[in-house]
Amino acid sequence: MSFKDIIVHIDGTEASKARVTFSVALAKAQSADLIGVAFAPKALLPLYGADVGLADMSGVLDGVKAQGQAALEGFKTCAAAAGIEAEVRFMQGMSEEFPHDFAALARQVDLAILGQPRDGDPLIGQYALVERCLFSSGRPVMIVPATPAETRLDGTIVAAWDGSAEAARAFNDALTFLKPAMRVVLLVGVMDGADQRAEPATDDMVAHLTRHGVNVELAQVPASEGDIGRLILSQAKDVEADMIVMGAFHHSRWREFILGGVTLTMLEEANVPLFMAH
Repeated sequence: MSFKDIIVHIDGTEASKARVTFSVALAKAQSADLIGVAFAPKALLPLYGADVGLADMSGVLDGVKAQGQAALEGFKTCAAAAGIEAEVRFMQGMSEEFPHDFAALARQVDLAILGQPRDGDPLIGQYALVERCLFSSGRPVMIVPATPAETRLDGTIVAAWDGSAEAARAFNDALTFLKPAMRVVLLVGVMDGADQRAEPATDDMVAHLTRHGVNVELAQVPASEGDIGRLILSQAKDVEADMIVMGAFHHSRWREFILGGVTLTMLEEANVPLFMAH
């Protein structure tokens, strides 16, 4: 499949510029419609114990709103320079509502592009935004780091395979990237002392990707519990990957999404675009 519509979160941070550049390049390559979304809260809750006057908070809100609107204008200018007429949307409301609203909008497009949660606007729950998009939108998510290398959509991709439904979903959602890639490394971590029967089957997945025209090679590397995220990042660095593809996992606690350890490591530390699906 190809992506026909893409949504990207825009804010006034320096990290947002990398998302803009990546989303515009991808939309141009895919001939896709591009939607940029910015947000500004209508109210701010003062920090516990802080004596913040209403006038002071009003000034902060006006500044955040102006910053978001300026970021959208910069996004439109970047898109226009690439020959793309991008759509922009400016949302306002309570900060805790924005992740839900953005994820609801993401359900109606092919791909959502976000930044790494630690680099986002502190007025928005960045981790909640990523969690909602990954686990509630029903769509794949691309996480773009603040300072990625030059954007390459047809270079080397590391695809992390553990035999899970999440990884299988991610691979098929990512075929748009996997098929034209110069090299796809199917990375399998082999646990120390694990029964061979417990290792994820690879032959059928390699065959599946090959049928789709993916230039895939298998890499089975030793791994240990609690080290999978670091293993993926290390292997991606070794092969000079331009992108990582993997499934996203969480631990359910009551009604809240709690990011799994490997997922959190990848979200925070990947230095190349990270394609994830659940």
